[in-house]
Amino acid sequence: MDFALHRVELLQGQAIARGTLAVLPAGKKKAQKVAVGDDSGVLNVIYMKKGEVQSEWKSGELGREISCVVLQAGKDKLFVGCGQAIHGFTRKGKEFVKIKTNLTETIHHLFVDENMIWTGGEYIMNIYDQCKDFGFAMIKDRINAMTCAPIAPGDVLSTALACQDKCLRVYAGEKPFHELAVEGPGTALGFYGTPPTEQEQLRQAEHVSLLYGTEQGMVGLTSISAKSIKRIATISDKQQRPGMSSSNSSSRRARVSTLHTADIVKSGALDVLVGREDGSLEVWGLGDGSASPSASRLEQAPPSLTFETSLQESIQAMDSGNITGGDHNELVVTTYAGKVLAFTPSQAARDPTGTEMAILEDQSVSAGSSLMGSMLGTGSKKKPGSQAEEATTKAEKERRYKALEKEVDTLKAQLDKEKQAYSKLSNKSIAVQSTTKVSHRFGLNGEEACYVLTIDSQAPLELVALRADVDVDLLDHEGTSAILSRSKGDPTNPLLATYRMQESGSRFQIRLRTVEGLSGSISCFVLPSTNPKTAHLINLPIKPLSLHEKLSDSPKDIPLNELKLTGPFTVMDMHQWLSMCVNELPSRPTDDEMVVSYRSTFVGTVLVGRYSKGTASFKSDSIMTISVMKDLITREATARKIAFNINVDVKEETFPRFLDLIHPKLSFQHSLTQQVRMVEPLREVQLQEGETKFLSPELQQVLQQASDIQQQFELQPQRLAFLHNIVVAVYRHKWRLRGYQSVDRQVKDLQKLLDSYNKEQIAAFFEEPIR
Repeated sequence: MDFALHRVELLQGQAIARGTLAVLPAGKKKAQKVAVGDDSGVLNVIYMKKGEVQSEWKSGELGREISCVVLQAGKDKLFVGCGQAIHGFTRKGKEFVKIKTNLTETIHHLFVDENMIWTGGEYIMNIYDQCKDFGFAMIKDRINAMTCAPIAPGDVLSTALACQDKCLRVYAGEKPFHELAVEGPGTALGFYGTPPTEQEQLRQAEHVSLLYGTEQGMVGLTSISAKSIKRIATISDKQQRPGMSSSNSSSRRARVSTLHTADIVKSGALDVLVGREDGSLEVWGLGDGSASPSASRLEQAPPSLTFETSLQESIQAMDSGNITGGDHNELVVTTYAGKVLAFTPSQAARDPTGTEMAILEDQSVSAGSSLMGSMLGTGSKKKPGSQAEEATTKAEKERRYKALEKEVDTLKAQLDKEKQAYSKLSNKSIAVQSTTKVSHRFGLNGEEACYVLTIDSQAPLELVALRADVDVDLLDHEGTSAILSRSKGDPTNPLLATYRMQESGSRFQIRLRTVEGLSGSISCFVLPSTNPKTAHLINLPIKPLSLHEKLSDSPKDIPLNELKLTGPFTVMDMHQWLSMCVNELPSRPTDDEMVVSYRSTFVGTVLVGRYSKGTASFKSDSIMTISVMKDLITREATARKIAFNINVDVKEETFPRFLDLIHPKLSFQHSLTQQVRMVEPLREVQLQEGETKFLSPELQQVLQQASDIQQQFELQPQRLAFLHNIVVAVYRHKWRLRGYQSVDRQVKDLQKLLDSYNKEQIAAFFEEPIR
């Protein structure tokens, strides 16, 4: 189906947070109004009239950045989360309620139904009834998205939460009601169809269809009822991008930032609208039915990508409605840098910049001035109705010209005002505070066993510099085109690197891999293209087990080494010590006995922990993991003068398993290194002999794929040495935990075996005792 959405720019404001957009219900007029809150702390309600954006009303400054904007369920009243306060506005802009809560966390999520209000902070979900405390729940991990629906029996709505620990949770009041493990940390929630709180008949439905998005870019559909919560289908997972052929660009893994459903295509069925952190905006079709799709129907007719575009900056919020006043259901999105954009199927918005109009005008002028063309009869002939089209085009040109003149005058006035204010300020003091907002996200990509650092800036980026006090392997970067310059570091700062931007862009992404066993920090200096020049410093802690990701279930039937600890420590003590080793732990223990499971994304080894007051047990099939945890916990307990007993049980069966896990990587890298060494001699043979049929098939294949082999090796030239160091570290930790502090002589023999890699010989070497 040939379908396109045309972009219309509505507003440019300050930086915008997630979930600060709402489309008001239709009033007397067909066009709907849009409410937007930004970091200036002002709620702005805008609408379109005769193709121009008008401001309906603005609130006063609320004192803090606006963190969420919602409509009261089924009504037209606006509620705004701002710091720890909640403000309520009528459709006309009158503030009718202000609630100052006693929360310590910023209100990032908000839901309002009749007289009840639900708020979500970082870890705590609160409920208010008649502006008074009704209840609260401490969630096991960070809340990334929140909504409410009639699920559990009773009159009070249930709360659905997407959490960082890869779980969707449903709470009936303060009590957990349902829990579902999903593919990754949940980042967005949205109803399939009209939210059940919008219409009274939907509140009586037996089940609720809920969409969720994850950090890995997956979008799933669930069905939730009073009895169960179950996954129906995955709507998008690594779909191929149109016109893209490379493996890196074809798999879509950008974090899902917002979800919505609406019939944008006018097919009679609901479309799933997905906004992603990298600026991708997607419209997915789920067939021809308007009801919630079933798993069997989605298997027979998989979701299809109807429309896709990229905004080059993070999408923060999304809604739909009749915005421009036509007969179309249109999409409204907000971006990180403060843009409010509408996407409409209307052909009237097909040429928002006037480019096509200018091209047609140039063509008509050149055709009219071509005397030879008219004499030969090759000139352009007027078609029927062209006079009406010319009149329409002329009126549109005049309207746009006047609108541009007005916009330029407004911008000049704003610029003069800001210059005067800055000159007054700079006469008295030196500017040290940045005038632009910069935020970042630093997370582990489990599939690629690397960290992804994403930087978003309100202004275009000019330079990004990195410094680290631990070894870090820079893999690649995405987003704005940049040139990487590396300086030779020293033992204190082994990583010194600078990315200089070659084109304008406000989003930049770096992939890097850390070395486990080492702890430290990465300092990232971000320099936007602003005056005065001000750098933003981002500190990123690197933990000893940084490449471990959390698992929902612990593995069974594998040999595990064990670290046992007993002593006068609390659950909180052990929780804090463990949080210094691994990521993805909640800020405080959620049970009297905590159970955690992790997997190394690089090697594949596991870590299972169970701890309570006075006792702790950690099991892993990697002896290095056990040794690192033992050293860190011992050091921290000693600093706090807490004495406890330590017992380490080393299982010999874990070493063959470890070598089996790392064997595919070692074998591939050894083969790649040997092929790289053969490329130049083989090319010389080909140059001298001209014919290479006498070579073995393996050597001919190396010669044919020489460019790919060299390119792959250049991307990760230190990978083989990195793998060798892991094997050597495991060997050292094995004997150190058995009382041998120095095994340098044996390590030299092991390195020789690694150079001539043979898995059986290395496994036999691990089994040999030290004499």
